[in-house]
Amino acid sequence: MQASAGRGAAAGQAPAAIPMQAPIGAEIVGIDVGAGATDADYEFLRDALHEYSVIVLRGQGITPAQQQAFAGQFGDLRTSFYNRYAVPGTPALTVVSNIRRDDGELIGIADAGMLWHTDGSYLKTPDMYTLLYGIEIPQQDGRVLGDTVFASAWSAYDALPSDLKGRVDGLRATHSFTAHIAKKEAKGQLKRAPLSAEQRNALPDVDHPVVRTHPVNGRKCLFVTEGHTSDIVGLEPGESAELLAFLTEHIKKPQFQYRHSWRKGDLLVWDNCALQHLAVFDYGQIPRRLHRAGIAGPVPV
Repeated sequence: MQASAGRGAAAGQAPAAIPMQAPIGAEIVGIDVGAGATDADYEFLRDALHEYSVIVLRGQGITPAQQQAFAGQFGDLRTSFYNRYAVPGTPALTVVSNIRRDDGELIGIADAGMLWHTDGSYLKTPDMYTLLYGIEIPQQDGRVLGDTVFASAWSAYDALPSDLKGRVDGLRATHSFTAHIAKKEAKGQLKRAPLSAEQRNALPDVDHPVVRTHPVNGRKCLFVTEGHTSDIVGLEPGESAELLAFLTEHIKKPQFQYRHSWRKGDLLVWDNCALQHLAVFDYGQIPRRLHRAGIAGPVPV
């Protein structure tokens, strides 16, 4: 997949997508976000995103303002309700970090991604895309830590037996931020500051299709997650729990995955309809810092 060179092309190199040696994912070369991307570059990136689900732009030296402006070209920026962790001066960016200030307070969300999830599924209009930029990447003994693992939601659906596809098509499931926090508390994973009562009231549970149709390419994707799905609407509790456990374990299978090893300056863009992801917390107190932007999507159908 290639496109003609534009102002954003690095050293005259035409933008190109190099597929990862995995079911999903591609590295994008020939686009320098800091130098400015053209309309043709953005069209190329969107096409690559919908083909590969997650795209990686390496070696991007960008400011928060440049990341926010770049992200805004993919759609409407969503400002996180965790505004205490916003990047100063760029409210649409959220700090993801385990670093603490001198007063002991975390500078960002330290427990983001501990459970498999797709961003914003607990909202009526979940995030369509996420853009995550690596600033401080933990290492130990020459080994990079803090990988992010992605799993293809449409490959997982395609691999279901036909009778199970028939069973889940048309079902709806409840996605709950309250249940998500309770799961983290139960696992001893909760590290972020608590929500205010006002914030909690602004995040009511929502129902979405168990099988979602991608709004651009029309592919069917599993849309239930370990992190945020609490139950399947209309099923008895035992049957709901059994089906959810099967589906959420199924999507984690290695044959659906791409595992990203971060480098400083990596800018990842991913499609939240097409995949789920998990952060690997193997770095302890070694400093890690990334900046995240979310792009609002449509109501899932």
